[in-house]
Amino acid sequence: MGKRLLVLHGPNLNLLGEREGRQGGRLADLDVALNARALELGLELKVVQSNHEGVLIDTLHAERSQLDGVVVSPAGLFGSYPLMEALEAVGVPALEVYLERLGDRESVVAEACVATIEGQGFHSYIEALERFASGDLTGEPEDSGDEASEDEEVEDPSGPVKTLGRRQATPPEKSLAVSPSRALARSPGGATKTLGRKVEAPAEPVPPQKTLGRKVKGAQDTPAADFLSRALVRQKIADRLAGRMTPSELASWARAKWTEVQLGAAAESGYRDMLEDCLQRLTLSTLPVSKLSDSELVDMMTRLEG
Repeated sequence: MGKRLLVLHGPNLNLLGEREGRQGGRLADLDVALNARALELGLELKVVQSNHEGVLIDTLHAERSQLDGVVVSPAGLFGSYPLMEALEAVGVPALEVYLERLGDRESVVAEACVATIEGQGFHSYIEALERFASGDLTGEPEDSGDEASEDEEVEDPSGPVKTLGRRQATPPEKSLAVSPSRALARSPGGATKTLGRKVEAPAEPVPPQKTLGRKVKGAQDTPAADFLSRALVRQKIADRLAGRMTPSELASWARAKWTEVQLGAAAESGYRDMLEDCLQRLTLSTLPVSKLSDSELVDMMTRLEG
């Protein structure tokens, strides 16, 4: 039997996607995707959602002796000291996840977690499962072997500093806070990584072409690569259907664009929710349970034309 993980969904996530009327973007869809990916990774999941802090804490207490790890999405409970203390008391590795970025909000729960993965939609959860399966919970690069010896002095701009036999570690980022009760091993001084994947850099914008007084047919289908529009998504789907892009390449592109939009990138006016919904479905389209057929991709293109 593989690792046994507890997935905790916080308040209001039971209504995920319902207000927007999203297909494939609701909590039930997320749970199906999680269980499918867990099966592929050889993980065993127990998934619990509650709008009550006490229920989440009681679940942690009840399951503590059978757990290898916790994936917790606090949602509005990001400032919960009782939930943070419960995670510390249980004493197993925990990864904190958020569908969107926290922004200026500070998570108290992060103090009891190995790392925080935020701003990737459903993939925040999927990446948490993949980290547990790989054993690399922080997502940090491996030790390069360039660490100073124990008796070596470390210099900074203000002059040499005695380290009393140990090299000083760079304080970890808040989003990768390590619980003092577990003191899980981490690479000192290593670069932190909260999202775990590199976001593709947008291509150079396509320069405008003179049309000599006439509108060029199809010009709306080649938008600037840094602007999310219906035409751009249609173009990418068309590339996938024509074989110019693989399913995994389309999923990676969709994930990168979804992340950019969450960070404030521009999107076609009046169609932001529709575009986010399409990007999220495309992002998960490589998973068996949410794989999109060619006919479904064509239907999506038709919807984007409306």
